[in-house]
Amino acid sequence: MPAKVVSEVHKKHVEARQARLKKELDSVLGSVDRLGLEIGCGHGHWLTDFAASQNSGFFLGVDLIGDRIERANRKAQRAELDNIAFIKAEASELIELLPRGVSIEAVYLLFPDPWPKKRHWKNRLVNPAFLERLADRCSRDCSLYFRTDHEEYFDWALDTLESVDSWSLIDGAEWPFERETVFQAKAQSYQSLVAERA
Repeated sequence: MPAKVVSEVHKKHVEARQARLKKELDSVLGSVDRLGLEIGCGHGHWLTDFAASQNSGFFLGVDLIGDRIERANRKAQRAELDNIAFIKAEASELIELLPRGVSIEAVYLLFPDPWPKKRHWKNRLVNPAFLERLADRCSRDCSLYFRTDHEEYFDWALDTLESVDSWSLIDGAEWPFERETVFQAKAQSYQSLVAERA
């Protein structure tokens, strides 16, 4: 197949995927204007329990793996929660297509893939370009919560957050909700940080 044809096929595929995601976001969010966002929500254990503990607010979990999202949505339905939803999407695309009337008031990154090999560092979610795009969709008082069991990635996240103007690290900030995640249970130790939209 010629490269031009492949490119057109890919473009149409991306457009169709983005149209589906935009429609799903419009349906799920309805009149929501502020939300908490967990990126890489897995099976939704942490976010579902967190949403259940809150008297107000709406929570959205996003993950790339469809089976995880299906299980997370079933979990939220069993708990009879109406303040939470889970969507299969790539984080950057979801942020780009989030309805303009919606702002993010908290972001949760719990044990994201550290991409430990140097040639894969470009895939790390905590990078300047992503943080800037994220900040553009966040409210002024938005907090970013990051936790990892990978020491080198933690140092990377600290350095990266210090290098961008859109986020400020907060010393001594409290973690919003403690509930052991699958990865946390396996970790010998972990580190956490909190940043605030500058």
